Amino acid sequence: MKLKIVAFLFSIYSLNAFAQGDNWQKQTLLHEGKKVDYYVIKQQALNSNDLLVLLQGSDCISVTNNPNMVKNFAIAFPKNDILLVEKTGLTRQVGIDGNPVSEENCPVEYMSQDSPLERADNYIAVLQQLKNDYRNIILLGGSEGATVTNLIASKVDFITASVAINVGGQFFINDVLYSIKNNTPADEVDNSIEGFKQFAEAVKQKQLRKDQFVSGHGAMWWYEMLTIDNLKLIQSIKTPHLVIQTMADTNVDAYATEKMIQKNHNTNVSFKQYQGLDHFFQDNKGQLHTKEIIRDIQSWYQTINN
Repeated sequence: MKLKIVAFLFSIYSLNAFAQGDNWQKQTLLHEGKKVDYYVIKQQALNSNDLLVLLQGSDCISVTNNPNMVKNFAIAFPKNDILLVEKTGLTRQVGIDGNPVSEENCPVEYMSQDSPLERADNYIAVLQQLKNDYRNIILLGGSEGATVTNLIASKVDFITASVAINVGGQFFINDVLYSIKNNTPADEVDNSIEGFKQFAEAVKQKQLRKDQFVSGHGAMWWYEMLTIDNLKLIQSIKTPHLVIQTMADTNVDAYATEKMIQKNHNTNVSFKQYQGLDHFFQDNKGQLHTKEIIRDIQSWYQTINN
């Protein structure tokens, strides 16, 4: 029987329902000379044939300290075991209060090594080790995690389906410029945009020092994020792939996502958009619509699984 692996990736949402219980058993895989820490959490007493992989976003916080990810998204697949993979350089002590750590207090080891490409490779390495234990593997995440899901789904042939939530457009620089326009005082926008363009050019020319950190990220993270082509990645995905975008998102350029999908000719890729919802699935009254999105993911998965 061919292994079925479904890939969903989600962002900065986190876990509390299972917080730091006895079933949190850290395991370590040695991959390319580096240790990759991961956790497999049981949602039910019986052994499960299915695995839900939750991929966090870009915050400086241990995957074990993200209080809402499991709480909000485990309900999509309530019988699945859950897999969490720690980022290189982070431990369970980082963000132990449940809040992301500031740049000043974030471990230099993490900021200097943080890499979307390495995160994708680490997940693939862990899944290669676990895949024979499960009939289906589901990955759920977004934002930076959505970029990583594009990387994973474009690299391997054992993914059954994938979902990328709030990934933004083809190139990250346009998402950053859009965010600046929407989150910066009007009289500072032009200078901020020009400053970031100069910074981005320096990054792509590899002119940042290894000890230079901007917005909590090092030179490697910035270089990879600014050179990844999301359209190229989704064009190469050979299995069902769902792109979800909330259209009131000001963290990324939601309309650039729409334009990217219009350029896409890969029939494996589907697109679902939500008008009036921000990056965190809230409407203009502050009401969360996570359950609606979860229902749509479940419905989509049932359709492609049949």
